[in-house]
Amino acid sequence: MDKLVSTVSKIPYYQGILLPAYSEFANDVEKKMLDIKHFESRESDILLCSSMKSGSHWLLEIISMLLSGSCDVTKETVLSSNLEYTRLEEFKNRPDPRINHSHLPLKFLPEKHLEKSYKTVLVLRNPKDRLASYYFAILGKMPGLENLKWSDYFNRNMQEGVPRVYGDWFDYTLEWSAALKTNPKNIFPIFYEDLKKNFAVNVKKLGEFLGVERDNLFYSEIEQKCSFEYMKQNKADDLVAIDPKGQSTLYRKGEIGDWKNIFTVAQNEQFDEVLHMKMSDSMIHFQFE
Repeated sequence: MDKLVSTVSKIPYYQGILLPAYSEFANDVEKKMLDIKHFESRESDILLCSSMKSGSHWLLEIISMLLSGSCDVTKETVLSSNLEYTRLEEFKNRPDPRINHSHLPLKFLPEKHLEKSYKTVLVLRNPKDRLASYYFAILGKMPGLENLKWSDYFNRNMQEGVPRVYGDWFDYTLEWSAALKTNPKNIFPIFYEDLKKNFAVNVKKLGEFLGVERDNLFYSEIEQKCSFEYMKQNKADDLVAIDPKGQSTLYRKGEIGDWKNIFTVAQNEQFDEVLHMKMSDSMIHFQFE
């Protein structure tokens, strides 16, 4: 646990949340965050939002294919479209519609996009699978975390008042739950589990939200091209750029319920208790298997 605390203490910090150690945050964290807040959004922009390890890479591919009408693997990646990682000047010359991605809590997102109610796609994944997936994703990615124990990682995530990268998941989700109540027409929530269980139906609904229509042949092909196995073999993992060993850790299992292989019975009961306490009034509900 001491190594975890030591590593976390070196990560950029802003208004109660930790931020990834991207070069964009190296010089002036506050300026970068304010620049994101005042980002010059366009009416045609699609803001893709998710907590980490919730399926944003998957949705970026799906949205890109829906918009282009082609099921060819896209060149666009989450990092290249991420407002935190990429220089904001690079977005200026990108053609419409732009897909702008962020893991930031809602209150830090481009205010013009939110105030004008431009289209937002919110990706959601059950928090147990997300937590397990995030653990394996960061394992060994930062000095001092090569031998990070699951128990230490889990316990830190259960502690109140501990700064976390991109903030607390419960706070993040509750903020979006409140936004969905006040502005349901321009925010499209899509669940990882729904896509896994009934891909075509949910992608068609997403297409309708984005204002595009495709034929049945397209939806058959996009399901194949956006399958976990196909993307693992054919879609480049740009996260190797931030991996100390240059290794890909993006595509691991992509399953529903994998949390059962790492949560202990006691940990599951503890998590359920916190989930019920914090999320009982939320309009967002999850599937865990």
